[in-house]
Amino acid sequence: MRKLVISAVTVLCLVMMLGSSIYAQRSFTFWSMWNEGEPQQQVLARAIKDFEAEYGVKVDVRWAGREVLSTVRPRLLAGENIDLVDQNAAELYGALVVNNIAGPMNDVLDMLVPGEDKTVGEVLKKQSYEGFFKEDGNLYVIPYNLISAGFWYDKDLWNDLGIAAPATWTEFLEACDVLKANGIDPIAFGLLTEVYRSYFPTEVAVRVLGAGALNAAAGDPTGELFKDPAWVTVGDILYQMSRKGKNLFMQGYEGSVYPAPQMDWIMGLAGMFFCGSWIPVETRPAAGPDFNYGCFIFPMIEGGQGNPTSVRIDPYGFNVLAGAENADLAKEFVAFFLKEEYCRAWVEETLNMTPRDGIPAPPELADLQAAIENAQSTHTDYDGVHADYPGWYLEVFLPLNAEILLGDITGAEYAEKLSTMTKDYWARQ
Repeated sequence: MRKLVISAVTVLCLVMMLGSSIYAQRSFTFWSMWNEGEPQQQVLARAIKDFEAEYGVKVDVRWAGREVLSTVRPRLLAGENIDLVDQNAAELYGALVVNNIAGPMNDVLDMLVPGEDKTVGEVLKKQSYEGFFKEDGNLYVIPYNLISAGFWYDKDLWNDLGIAAPATWTEFLEACDVLKANGIDPIAFGLLTEVYRSYFPTEVAVRVLGAGALNAAAGDPTGELFKDPAWVTVGDILYQMSRKGKNLFMQGYEGSVYPAPQMDWIMGLAGMFFCGSWIPVETRPAAGPDFNYGCFIFPMIEGGQGNPTSVRIDPYGFNVLAGAENADLAKEFVAFFLKEEYCRAWVEETLNMTPRDGIPAPPELADLQAAIENAQSTHTDYDGVHADYPGWYLEVFLPLNAEILLGDITGAEYAEKLSTMTKDYWARQ
């Protein structure tokens, strides 16, 4: 009898252990960048609820907000398991990939989207992720939100003035001349907002030298890559934009800061504004329902080596962390969230673009979506330098961008300083 009781207890313990093991395999933790109540959070929350019901699993989700990656790192160091995170790709790479915290996501591209006959890689636009493969051949983000950037303008105003969206730098300067002749500053711009300060230097470098050239030069400890004469051309074009060149920026740009530039543009004080695809959402309340948004990517620079169709791609997406205890289930959810119904909901409810092919963007983003689909090349946000070389970005790039955009140095001096300051920066590391 005593042996029978011991055997029963042993079996019960084994059953409890097995049950506990099964339960652990059927749940995962997800720390998200969105806050409760935001449209993006609501779409994700609905998908999570559906995933839990359909798969019989539990998703332990924390709506951590924009500083999610800063919150996650100390918890991971303390031994806490976190399986899945989401954020802007550049931030994912800058905070997680460089510190060997992120796990590769290549295998997700080969996973079937549940209920569909296509893989994740087949439904996603290649432009949305192809620029994020690292030298090791790994991809560390699967996008679900597609952000890009370009020059925003009022189509009705430009039609009235007889201006077409320019394809070349010469045409761009001609459009600026027409705006000036009609008492309109060509470009809304705020030098004191750091993210704005690197937009034009990056875009010009991509057009003149090609995608990846800025990143390569920033990472060259000798500074020699910046001695390419093409960097003088980059500087010359930026100088043209400045107050001492062709004076293309709005009056007072030296002291302007977000959100003043975009509001000046919306009010018709400036003819265009270069910024991300979130601009229609941010400005629609001030613009009114009838404002006719147009957008074009940075124009081709004659004689440039870069692909004139290259478009900036700044996706937001998922990463399953290295060492995640429930990686397989977390990756199943990533594929699940890319089902057509959730991608359409993302567009309709958040007014953003989806990286999934075949789903029209909101009308305000139609021009930008067309540019993405036409792109034969892509480049990342700031050509990836702020993620790969954050110290260089802060100590070299930002200060020199301010100098050239103020017209305080010439194009040749800009190139020379990039070379010498880059060499000095790496010598200090």
